[in-house]
Amino acid sequence: MKLFIRLSLFFLLVSLAGSLAQAQMQQMGQSSFLSATSVQLTTSNYYFAKPNELTIVVNVMGFVQRPGRYEISKSIDLVNLLALAGGASDDGSMSDVKITRLLEADGRITRGEFKVNLEDISGVNPTDLVLSPGDVIQVGRSSWPFWRDAFTVVMGAAVIVTAVSQVIIARNY
Repeated sequence: MKLFIRLSLFFLLVSLAGSLAQAQMQQMGQSSFLSATSVQLTTSNYYFAKPNELTIVVNVMGFVQRPGRYEISKSIDLVNLLALAGGASDDGSMSDVKITRLLEADGRITRGEFKVNLEDISGVNPTDLVLSPGDVIQVGRSSWPFWRDAFTVVMGAAVIVTAVSQVIIARNY
């Protein structure tokens, strides 16, 4: 009987360790800003313009399907650019889009940042959707992955507590 309990506990712990390792690999592989699905190992350059059309170069980063450097027609706005980038990844949030732009004032170049909530497009100022050369667009991470990962850890802890309690109960009988 003791051997059965020990073997059960061993396999339960191995299973739990495997589940936690799989959750960590999933987080690193799909959720992380530095993962291969979010940021590719090689620079991706995309070109979206008709021949002889005026273009600008912008960079799309963060939690999008196809991050990279985009040379686009001057007529393409923020919504269309993010559509060309494949939209937000599974962990991305269109309510957390940040645009970083170089601004010139009085001969000085400064950096300006503003956020746009594309989940509620009706509340967005149309001028915020117009892109400028050199803009960096960053799509942020949604809060769902945090809760998903926290739930995974809590479930793992619950399995361990259950296994330990079963061993304690078995020893007392």
